[in-house]
Amino acid sequence: MVEEIPVLFPPDSSNSSNSSISFFQTLIDEAELQDTNTSSKKHYLCRHRESGHEALMVDYFVEEPKYNENIFCHRFRMSKRLFLKIVSNVEANNPWFEEGVDVRMKKSFTPLQKVTLAIKQLATGNPPDENDEYLYMAERTSRECLEYFCETVCKIYAPKFLCRPTSL
Repeated sequence: MVEEIPVLFPPDSSNSSNSSISFFQTLIDEAELQDTNTSSKKHYLCRHRESGHEALMVDYFVEEPKYNENIFCHRFRMSKRLFLKIVSNVEANNPWFEEGVDVRMKKSFTPLQKVTLAIKQLATGNPPDENDEYLYMAERTSRECLEYFCETVCKIYAPKFLCRPTSL
């Protein structure tokens, strides 16, 4: 049995460019009709933001954390004191990092979670979705954290730390 190959162009398409245009327009119209049949509602995935914050606190920021200062320095490539100073400065200079509520009136990610994710991406070079299981943050939000963090850090620290080297 010979399998038929679908014809992309109508038989008379070689004679007229109009028939090719109408053929492709028909294909586009059919594709648009199929797209309208699918649901356009966004699917919400509960990410348990509070659990991510609690895990972060227990691991690094409570009085007796799970991981000591040396492990913190290894994972974040800086001291905990410097890290907390950066979190404080970023939160004070960019309203996006302030804690608030989202459109569903649920508590948003904390500044600590947002900055942690941005610094972890910079320190390790891992992709944005790497820490989804740990901090419960979607890839898109993770990417936004990195983008806003870099923008804010440059705004805050560039005048002082990104200057021309002095001659000896």
